[in-house]
Amino acid sequence: MPSAAVSFREESLQSTGGVRLRVRVATLPEPVRGDVILTHGLGEYCGRYEHVAAAFAEAGLRLWVYDLRGHGLSDGPRGDAAEYRLLVDDLAKVVNRVRQEGRPLFVMGHSLGGQITLSYLLQHGAVGVQGAVITSPWLRLAFTPPIWRIALAKAALLFAPGLCQRTPSNASQLSRDLEHLTSMPNPELCHGIISGRLFFAIEKAGAAALDQAPELRVPVLLIHGDEDAVTCRQSTGLFHERAGSADKQLIIYPEARHETHNDLCRHLVLADICRWIGDRVPTSSA
Repeated sequence: MPSAAVSFREESLQSTGGVRLRVRVATLPEPVRGDVILTHGLGEYCGRYEHVAAAFAEAGLRLWVYDLRGHGLSDGPRGDAAEYRLLVDDLAKVVNRVRQEGRPLFVMGHSLGGQITLSYLLQHGAVGVQGAVITSPWLRLAFTPPIWRIALAKAALLFAPGLCQRTPSNASQLSRDLEHLTSMPNPELCHGIISGRLFFAIEKAGAAALDQAPELRVPVLLIHGDEDAVTCRQSTGLFHERAGSADKQLIIYPEARHETHNDLCRHLVLADICRWIGDRVPTSSA
């Protein structure tokens, strides 16, 4: 169980289109066993992962987490991206930055961030990446949006592709521990909107990731909550079944909701992740 807070330093990266990405890096005493890049989900920001950084720090792992474009303190219109590839390009920029550290590198993504991480690995390969941890990935939604929302989004593609709608999720769908959720700093940096063009691009990319799963070669740990009402648990299971990785594992946490790392079982989830990563740090680096 994480017991001490972790301090962070801030960095800024220029990405495609001149967009400035805000990056937070956990500061750890040496020796650092490895670096982990975390890509967050739709509508959130770096500050919701401080307890994850603390758990990783106790395992000698340094967390790098960045605000997606259009999120938190990164540039870009809230809830929108002109093209899906820009989200993958942004992760590539962060990966290239962290590779300069010369330590074993792992990537992790939650929800939309899980999909972006898988898309990056499938498009760019896993050169220099020791493993991937994917939690509650948005491969398919666990629900069908109302027909009127889909119709409005499709119509908006013709005259205002960046037009955003409110997302229907609520805190009780994310975690059974609402007290923990409300304790997180700077809630004003969250948003609950998405544009039609980004929604359809994400849906298309999720289907593509499922189709391309046999091409994945990096060791991968897939995690999902059994009671996730946001993203589809069965699709995560299907990705695990199809994945071409020789080293792959799927963990389903009973009764857990969408944010397993924020649910009542979060200490077990984070311990499992730290153990999985730790077992894959090259011996010469441990």
